[in-house]
Amino acid sequence: MDHTRCTIKAVIILAAVLLARNNVFANNTWESSLYQPGVDSIEIVRSALDGRSQLSYDCHKVLSQLLANHTDPDVLQYFDSWGRVGSGRIVGHSRYPGNYDECMHVKSSLLPQLKTKYCTASLTIPGSTPLQLGVCSPQQCTPEDLSQLYNISVQDTTVSVTCQSQDYKLPPGSIVTLTVVGLVILIAVAATVCEGIFQILKSRSESSGNDDSSSFSSMKNEFPLKYILCFSLYTNTLKTLSTSQPPGAIGCLNGIRVFLMTWVILIHSFIFNFMFISDYPQLQTDLMSQPATRVLLSLFLPIDSFFHLGGLLVTYHQLKSLAKTKPKVSSFFKSLPTLYLQRYIRLTPAYAFMILIWTSLMWYAWDGPYWIIPNPVRTMADTCVDKWYLNLLYVNNLFNPWFSCVGWSWYLANDMQYFLIAPFIVYAFYKSPKIGTAVCSGTILISTMASIGVSHQQGYPFVGEISAIYTFKANPYGEVLPFYFAPWVRYQPYGVGILSGFAVWKLKDMKYKLPQKYNILLWCAATCLCVSVVYAPHAAFMGRHVISMAENDIYNGFARLAWTVGASCVVISCSLGQGGWINEFLSWRIFVPLGKLSYCVYLIHLPVIYILALGARTGTYYSTLMFTKDVIAAIAFSYLMAIPFSLLFEVSFSNFYKLIPTAQQLKMKIVGKAKDPSESCSAEKQLNGSFHLMNVSSDKNQ
Repeated sequence: MDHTRCTIKAVIILAAVLLARNNVFANNTWESSLYQPGVDSIEIVRSALDGRSQLSYDCHKVLSQLLANHTDPDVLQYFDSWGRVGSGRIVGHSRYPGNYDECMHVKSSLLPQLKTKYCTASLTIPGSTPLQLGVCSPQQCTPEDLSQLYNISVQDTTVSVTCQSQDYKLPPGSIVTLTVVGLVILIAVAATVCEGIFQILKSRSESSGNDDSSSFSSMKNEFPLKYILCFSLYTNTLKTLSTSQPPGAIGCLNGIRVFLMTWVILIHSFIFNFMFISDYPQLQTDLMSQPATRVLLSLFLPIDSFFHLGGLLVTYHQLKSLAKTKPKVSSFFKSLPTLYLQRYIRLTPAYAFMILIWTSLMWYAWDGPYWIIPNPVRTMADTCVDKWYLNLLYVNNLFNPWFSCVGWSWYLANDMQYFLIAPFIVYAFYKSPKIGTAVCSGTILISTMASIGVSHQQGYPFVGEISAIYTFKANPYGEVLPFYFAPWVRYQPYGVGILSGFAVWKLKDMKYKLPQKYNILLWCAATCLCVSVVYAPHAAFMGRHVISMAENDIYNGFARLAWTVGASCVVISCSLGQGGWINEFLSWRIFVPLGKLSYCVYLIHLPVIYILALGARTGTYYSTLMFTKDVIAAIAFSYLMAIPFSLLFEVSFSNFYKLIPTAQQLKMKIVGKAKDPSESCSAEKQLNGSFHLMNVSSDKNQ
């Protein structure tokens, strides 16, 4: 009896093992079948045409013709361009896009009417990572037809197919954009030619001994020539690439601005390259485990540093202006509309052209297997069509910023909103440093409390990586306004910048030098604070520490504050000329023109990264060297493209605005009655020069 029971148990166990083995085999049949030499694009099409599929008539007809002539070299090019599962699948490769260009250039004398389009088949795999395969499709086939091809050939998988639009006919909006941009370029070329003619005539006049410089100057100031010459590429290039700085400039800020912009490009390159084209997940894991990568993952630090610089420079320059003009309270309030108008016109033309180009022309900039629809480019471009006015009003950060038009422009909106309140705080500093300090400290305290409250309410994780472990449900996406974008949360660095700007102005005005021991203390404090903010979360990031809600709230509430206090220590020391070789390096003259380009680099750097990433032809097997190469390319192209963009849409319109008579009269109300023209010009420079987030540029900067 016992022997019989044991036999029955053995049979049951054996049956269970065999059943489990069959289930595993079934789950892997699709993937192993894709590795078989006979199961390729030709076999997939053949099995779909054997009567089991329900393809549309036109698709069935053209596929039948292709299959019947597949031995022809030109038709074989069609089948050869399909993506196939290759090496690296075990270590996580999931993208096999095939050959995009080969697909798009299929031409056969046997099938002269054949036109192709590129599609991507996404296979949802039971128990494995999703797989993406490139499909070269005839125009007659729909995504539903292509899904059937794989559903028949590959069992137990869910297939979805997306196809790229091949309609490259420009819509009316794109034509209008090209016309407007072309008109600006035409005016710039005409202005440059006029400027060249004046320079030639002037040099000839000087060589012949006739000094007609005054007549040439008067001609250049005649209407409408003076407005056209605002767009002169020659003059604007000399101004942009000049390394000269006005007296009292804080030289180290040029280098800081360039390094912060490079940091932003580095972070965005990391995100988008690994999000869209990286095909080696293990490298991402390896990189994230390295302590040095914490710099890449500290997403908020470079932007907070720009907020800090914005508050510092607004305060520093406005205090210099107030000290010269000494306005009464009534005069100060009367000056505010012009101050805000100057700021708006200073930033908006280049920003508006960026939105226009992004919305109307970006999709036509490139192509490739990753240049698909829908993608983030099209999503945000479609949003721009409906909500562009929110950007030009600088309130787009308050309306679903995750999906706003030109998504990275939330920073500009925050900065503009901070600028609306900054003059009041600065004027309080001018009237009474104690009152100004109290008011500014109060705003920072309110922002800190808001950071803690919003962090707690939303459960916003300060370590967003999947390896982190929380005692609460982490939610990086706020239901109303996400923690990352909320202006009342991100204000802390700007407020610290205002305090720093007052300190720099006061110390420079007193020509004060810090005792050596206090200077060393500043640098020690800066090092400890900044390093702690970057590396304090490392253990939690690696999953070696469970993050409580209290720890999460404390970091979200005070990390920005600590970082910007450390940055302030560096700026104060360098501004007083006590930063040693670091100050000398950051004040290097080569950073002056690069710093002037920072605003336009910020505007265009993500489109550049999109083109470099989404324009890739294959999924990249990333290594550290490959990533470094792509980052250098993104930085180089961003700065190179920023030069013509700045000359055409930033500097030119800034020059144009200064010549508008009504605006000039408004400026004079702020400047007041100057003793001489040079004093008036100097005062105007102080008012115009600094109200710019990253690009405190041209001859008026700092």
